[in-house]
Amino acid sequence: MDLNSEADEDIKNEQEQQEEEKQHFHVLAVDDSNIDRKLLERLLTVSSYQVTCVDSGDKALEYLGLLDIEENENSRTSISSSSSSKSSQKEVSKVNLIMTDYSMPGITGYDLLKRVKRSSWKDVPVVVMSSENIPSRINMCLEGGAEEFLLKPVKLADLRKLHSHLLNTTNINDSKENKNTKKRKATSPEHSDRRPRIQ
Repeated sequence: MDLNSEADEDIKNEQEQQEEEKQHFHVLAVDDSNIDRKLLERLLTVSSYQVTCVDSGDKALEYLGLLDIEENENSRTSISSSSSSKSSQKEVSKVNLIMTDYSMPGITGYDLLKRVKRSSWKDVPVVVMSSENIPSRINMCLEGGAEEFLLKPVKLADLRKLHSHLLNTTNINDSKENKNTKKRKATSPEHSDRRPRIQ
């Protein structure tokens, strides 16, 4: 009986530790659809993640401190915008995962993905979401550096499988020597019913 109670206690402690770790994970959710954004926020909050929601790619870049940098590199006329971009980067809390809609006016999810991957945020996993199952779009995003491509509406089961990406981010941030993390393939048998099929 002692072994069973010790095992139960170990399992309970492990579950509590996982819940505590989740609360430290910060997800930036980007979607122009108010309904999809609210649904995503609710699912992430229920899963005990810290969530910041924005309604456009521009606002996501601004939140990450990348919009001012992009404009400053393009114009090179304003010195004050350079100092504001540095201060905005300091104000941004750590982001462990970016989830973005693919189809948005202005900066699309793919554009956001490309800008993030060529910035100081390049190690942060990006998940692209879409209600359209278009194989060329899926491949383009995965080849462009997306960790996952999820079909909308996003479900709680979809968010559960993202926890491993968040753990990878924590490991990357904690020890920079592990730069060769493996990407998950779109054809993984895990949750294959929710993954877009590429033929």
